[in-house]
Amino acid sequence: MASTTPLAKPPAFGTSIPKRPHAVSVHLPKWEDVVDVALGKPRVKGILKGGYPRSFIHESIVAVHQAVLKKHGNETQIALVFPAREHVDACKTYLCTPPNGSEGIPEEEVQTLNLEFDVEYGPEDGSALTTTRQPLFAVLLPATHAAKAQVFWRITGCGISSRLADDLIKNLDTMTIARETETPKAFITSRSAEVVVRNRIGNFLDRAPIKPRTKYVQSDDVFMFPAGMSAIYNCTKALKSWPGAQMVVFGFPYELTVKVQQDFSKACTFYGFGTTVELDQFEESLRIKSLKNPDERPVQAVWCECASNPLLRTVDLDRIRRLADKYGFLVIIDDTIGSSANVDVMDIADVVITSLTKSFNGYADVLCGSIALNPAMPHYENLKSTISTSYTNYFYVADAVQLEINSRNYLERSTIMNRNASYLVSILEPLTRDHHPDSPLTHVYHPSTCWSAENYKARLRQSTDDFTPGHGFLFTLEFVNLKVATAFYDAIQVCKGPSIGAPITLALPYVQVVFQKEKQWAASYGLSEAIVRISVGLEDQMALAMAVLDAMRVADASMEDIRLEKSTRQLTIAPAAVSRASVAPPMASV
Repeated sequence: MASTTPLAKPPAFGTSIPKRPHAVSVHLPKWEDVVDVALGKPRVKGILKGGYPRSFIHESIVAVHQAVLKKHGNETQIALVFPAREHVDACKTYLCTPPNGSEGIPEEEVQTLNLEFDVEYGPEDGSALTTTRQPLFAVLLPATHAAKAQVFWRITGCGISSRLADDLIKNLDTMTIARETETPKAFITSRSAEVVVRNRIGNFLDRAPIKPRTKYVQSDDVFMFPAGMSAIYNCTKALKSWPGAQMVVFGFPYELTVKVQQDFSKACTFYGFGTTVELDQFEESLRIKSLKNPDERPVQAVWCECASNPLLRTVDLDRIRRLADKYGFLVIIDDTIGSSANVDVMDIADVVITSLTKSFNGYADVLCGSIALNPAMPHYENLKSTISTSYTNYFYVADAVQLEINSRNYLERSTIMNRNASYLVSILEPLTRDHHPDSPLTHVYHPSTCWSAENYKARLRQSTDDFTPGHGFLFTLEFVNLKVATAFYDAIQVCKGPSIGAPITLALPYVQVVFQKEKQWAASYGLSEAIVRISVGLEDQMALAMAVLDAMRVADASMEDIRLEKSTRQLTIAPAAVSRASVAPPMASV
């Protein structure tokens, strides 16, 4: 049973959070720490003990990489280990012929290896350990190109998991080169836990629907992946042969969703605001393209989020569905932020993609994702054939077992996180500049406060005796400037770092991490660099409120020099302003 807990004292800088061996976040207590980590400054490299696994490679995986180098490479190289031959081939292609047209690494400098290890792992029935021979695959390349290789690792999410690495470490001396003529052995996946999880995902997608169902998501309609980004990447690859000229990303999603479409699909158009105006533009584009080429679909699929990360907006999904029915494209919805506990997208989506790492798993210690196909949609049979043909399950058994355990209380945790986030928003939204002109807080972004609130409301599931759907666990604060945002972030006494949907509250200056080198581009779509995203956890509601309000007081105090300057300017111009008093608006109170 999930229950509220008091706020824990945040740990030291660089400590993995939560305190679990496979934690997916790291504590970054100061704004300067976040910026230095994003820029890769030397001062932070020896301090970090963890991080989000696609960006910060877990120490057990590092140990496996080093073992491969020691046996089959040298000190001038780096190694990355993947569960499939297709992944190392894709990595080599990405490095040697980059999709952005930049100069690639010479092919002769990139080596690929077929490896085999003895893997000793714990079976699901709790009996004695099992040892099996497992094929794995490695890419070796000059260390001078490490950053490029790690981009592929990060955006595809296809690397080996830290739990697999833990089990590999027990038998690293058994590593050998595999003969390519040998029949490939199956990857070690779950036999029972994963079936439970797939059924659970399907049940939540069909639970308390907005409209009555005639067809329901079955276990084999759900495909598991070792990361949410792996689900997005593999779905994109599978659909490359799907009819249509291009992908469309509608609304501003998690940044790598756009990146994957740009790098791995036929072509991509990005409508980054997701407004009615952009929907009008999109519809007109569809109309014109269909007139010019009536025998060709103008679009393969439209990708959306419900709600978006980090500005919590929801596009007009009903209108997108009507356009999909008219022009024959797929609708792919990422429901990670709203989460299937709260939102029902099954009368809209052909495909639902979820980062299960977040609130479904709920304990920030399993990296995983899923693709769920909607059997009620007209393209279902062809879509299932397309996805199934390209799919191989690389979700490691130990991760599946932990995910099954963690997700048992998904609804109970969602109740607490919904309530906590909505309560904090109800306190903070009245403090914005819409209500107090001198406030340090410009906006509170939340599904209930955005211009798109009605679009989100239209997706809320029906209430049941055991659960009332809500607005999720995430909100984002925008401050007047960097100084004030920094003051708030440095002062708030919660854990701070990447990821969302964890049992502990996590704050993060989102643009500083995700768009550190693309701030102007992000700003052009409304993402200020002075935002702080907050993923609310299971802690005591009043304790969270006090922590947020204490930090707001510090942010407010940091405004004093601005107010003093404003007051001084007012006094300086006062004599001249007197004659205009009848027409000039009053100065804001200081």
